[in-house]
Amino acid sequence: MAKVWSGRLKCTFHGPRHWELDKDLWFLSAQAHQYFSEWRELGVEVTRTIKREGPPSTKAKVIIRAGYHTDLASIHRLAWSFIAPWDVARAAVIHDVLYEALRENKVKLTPAKIKEMRKTADNDMLEGMMAAQPTVSNLKVKVVYGVLRITGGMALKHSSYRERQGW
Repeated sequence: MAKVWSGRLKCTFHGPRHWELDKDLWFLSAQAHQYFSEWRELGVEVTRTIKREGPPSTKAKVIIRAGYHTDLASIHRLAWSFIAPWDVARAAVIHDVLYEALRENKVKLTPAKIKEMRKTADNDMLEGMMAAQPTVSNLKVKVVYGVLRITGGMALKHSSYRERQGW
């Protein structure tokens, strides 16, 4: 199986809800490939992979650079006992970056485009959770994705915890 994640998440803990990436994090995503130009226009660092042989790649690499500050999974801390974010953290960081790009550019986008790109970001999170090693349970994947689809629209209307902290 081809490598789709940059490896384990390496970060430094700075206090409650505050981690800093110690190394770059990347994910090879079919969703990001499908909306490559749109994510680039919104300021997300995304690159196409080039294969020397065989059919063209259907994935793009979403890159988050070392030094990025995150709260890992932006879920209420009471939910951590049910959905401990460590096994979904990498996908959550990628998802948070995509949502930040949407929030920062929402005045440039139509409501329909925001809705479309939000669904793409949520599907990217789903794709990331399904590609995680060790495997994330199907129940957790379904719950996290379901909550994203139900509540994610509110997250686009308000700044994230990370943004409010000025990280």
